[in-house]
Amino acid sequence: MADQSLSEQAREAVLRAIIKSAPTVGNSPSGIRDLAEAYALLERDLIPNAGVVQNRT
Repeated sequence: MADQSLSEQAREAVLRAIIKSAPTVGNSPSGIRDLAEAYALLERDLIPNAGVVQNRT
């Protein structure tokens, strides 16, 4: 039971961090993608770096 409560607290902390950092990201495509990926990972709907093309320059 304690693990579930701790997990929920961690999830809430990450959500707050995402919301807090959203205004500072502005219209940066990579910043928006990072926030979206963090949220998706939090909701367990996305494998890390799934479908993300890495810059090779």
